[in-house]
Amino acid sequence: MRGRPNAGPSIAKFEGVPITRHRVLDPAKVFARAGLLLCGVALTWTCAAFGLLASYVIVTGGGCHMRSQVKPALHQVRAIESAVSWYQIDHDRCPKTKDDLIANGYVDRKTFDDPWSTPIRFTCDTDDVRVSSAGADRVFGTWDDVTTQR
Repeated sequence: MRGRPNAGPSIAKFEGVPITRHRVLDPAKVFARAGLLLCGVALTWTCAAFGLLASYVIVTGGGCHMRSQVKPALHQVRAIESAVSWYQIDHDRCPKTKDDLIANGYVDRKTFDDPWSTPIRFTCDTDDVRVSSAGADRVFGTWDDVTTQR
């Protein structure tokens, strides 16, 4: 018998197989890969945040519609305040109703309906004019009233 039986695999079986060596990691490449991974995670979270924000705006309207109506209501309130002041100057008294202002041409009838289709109210005395719109909730005396006071 030649050689030892069951002595293990012969080296001849592994002659065509390359020997593997451990790679030496380049710190610059590791840093670059980590940076790209971090950018990818940040981009993913940013897209998720914008997606949530967009869905909120689509579902709720983002409150923009209510804010867009406040400015015209404020213009109407100021126009009525100005009309009451001019009426006081011309007639030496406060107007009793909105019809006094409309009949004398100080404002239109439609000026007294705010953007939420609620009548605008005014009160006055010799020193003070107060004009108010009920706001989006259509209830006077709440936080969203559009009011001017001189």
